[in-house]
Amino acid sequence: MDLQLKKIRNLRGLSQDEMAKALGIKTSRYGTWERGERAMSFSQAIACSEILGCSLDELAGRQVGASFSDSGQAALNGYYESMNSQGRETLVQTARLMSGSPDTRIEKDRPEAVRVQEAM
Repeated sequence: MDLQLKKIRNLRGLSQDEMAKALGIKTSRYGTWERGERAMSFSQAIACSEILGCSLDELAGRQVGASFSDSGQAALNGYYESMNSQGRETLVQTARLMSGSPDTRIEKDRPEAVRVQEAM
């Protein structure tokens, strides 16, 4: 397990002293967790994740991907994840534009007049 305690703590702008105080433990004990010298209990890990505002998976360094039942949705998510911020923004804007078009909407969301007109 690649514990990300120090990395996440630093990202949140907290000191070891602040974390230890929030957990109700000595700073030296907390430091042993960050250095991997001592393991924390499950309840202590939960407390750390709550203080740091992260999941236990993030704290443990696990890369957990989302699962999608639709392969197209999985592909779109993969594209999004592989893009820089400009690419992500463009993809989201494109999807937003497409979702407003009656030609790309789910049938039940389309106005009745459009369905009748297409049937003729």
